[in-house]
Amino acid sequence: MTNMHSRKQCLEYLNKIDMPRHIRRHSMLVAKVALFLGELLNRNGSNLDLGLIQTGALLHDVGKEPTLATGQDHAEVGAEMLAGMVSPSVARIVREHILLDSTQIVGPITESILVNYSDKRVMHEQVVSVQARYHDLIARYAKTPLHRERLLEKLKLYLALEEKIFSPLAIEPQGPEIMGLKLNNSEGAGPEHD
Repeated sequence: MTNMHSRKQCLEYLNKIDMPRHIRRHSMLVAKVALFLGELLNRNGSNLDLGLIQTGALLHDVGKEPTLATGQDHAEVGAEMLAGMVSPSVARIVREHILLDSTQIVGPITESILVNYSDKRVMHEQVVSVQARYHDLIARYAKTPLHRERLLEKLKLYLALEEKIFSPLAIEPQGPEIMGLKLNNSEGAGPEHD
């Protein structure tokens, strides 16, 4: 198997697995947000691999659709689906895109953390605040008070991460530069538009 690394190869793979349009468009917007932030961070002294960010972001939800009926961990399933097709670094991004703990916030900003954060900024096919994304998650998925509390604790972690990401940047987390990122109508539509 070839090691996917280009945008075109990633999109061809998404076509091959017949990823639903809405998940594809979500992934493409996550990639746009992650690359935007990665470029800004690199201009401010970071040394992030933008190709790795793009590949990880485009592929981060490959396990989503296959796990909808099973309830399996879509991040783990996605990493397994990509085994042997991508580098271990890309598989790690896919596996870790739903995980965050306090130790990651004190460490350096990595490609994996940036894709993870960017995923929390995209609700469906729109850039939103982390708070808006988590309030939606709570409304849709918090079945018990304990689960609601866990999601609120996770929101606090993402807000701390957001502060770390944006502290060296000249833009605000809800500034027009990031909130205005969008896909055009043909992006993510399918093979005939890629």
